Amino acid sequence: MNHWTKRFFAVAAPLLLTGCLWGPGKFTSDLTLRKDGSFTLDYRGEIVLQIPDAGRAKPWNAEMAHCYERGKSVGAGVGTAVVIAPPSPPKSRPCTAAEIATQKAEHDKAAAETQKRTEEAARMYGLPGLDDASNRAFAAKLMKFAGWRSVVYRGNGTFDVDYHFAGRATQDFLFPALPDNDLIIPFIAIRRRSDGSVLVNAPEFVGGVGPLGTRAALAADSMKGAPVSHAQGRFTIVTDGEILTNTSEDGPAPHPLGRQLHWDVGPASNKIPETLIRL
Repeated sequence: MNHWTKRFFAVAAPLLLTGCLWGPGKFTSDLTLRKDGSFTLDYRGEIVLQIPDAGRAKPWNAEMAHCYERGKSVGAGVGTAVVIAPPSPPKSRPCTAAEIATQKAEHDKAAAETQKRTEEAARMYGLPGLDDASNRAFAAKLMKFAGWRSVVYRGNGTFDVDYHFAGRATQDFLFPALPDNDLIIPFIAIRRRSDGSVLVNAPEFVGGVGPLGTRAALAADSMKGAPVSHAQGRFTIVTDGEILTNTSEDGPAPHPLGRQLHWDVGPASNKIPETLIRL
């Protein structure tokens, strides 16, 4: 295995840990939760397929080529033993055209293998491939499931979505529930407690380093190369229940139905939206 292949496989390994992730882009999302347990959820905006940097191969350019002079032995003098000079950093030199061509071929081969492994990992997680045709087919597949009123693939891993779902908070609910994908971090989770209260949190509605980085702040080294958040928008919860706890900046505000909470999400936001509501 050549050195370019080894290098790409080494940096691609974290993909198996961080995964290919769905994340929100620019969005508006509203949740209405009533005392009788009914809820309606709307999400309008972008959903972005985020690939960790470790899964992307950089295009070749000639500046990537590196060549070095070979080390030399230094004699101590005629009639004496040969003494090897202490190790020193190799001295770089201009590459020949043949050497550049060889290194480019190795890079391109490794890049193709990295692309293939990334696509295989994406499909392992139930996500589409990286090509436009796979993503358009995935958008059409989503439209077969309840709630997805419109899904349009715009290119560059970005989908424009209009989602509306009405249900009852008698059991756990996650959005988005993507077909063939059991490993996604949900944008929004609604969980019913045994005492009848409902916990709502939105782990993907954070900026900066995203949900993985937010939850693993103490393991920063393991998060290098993980995708950053593209989330930018507002998440609003309206309820006629009793708001017991919440992480919003401004707290509950009056609303014709009862009370309202909101979270503004952007690059600087790092609090995961969460509230506990007694119905």
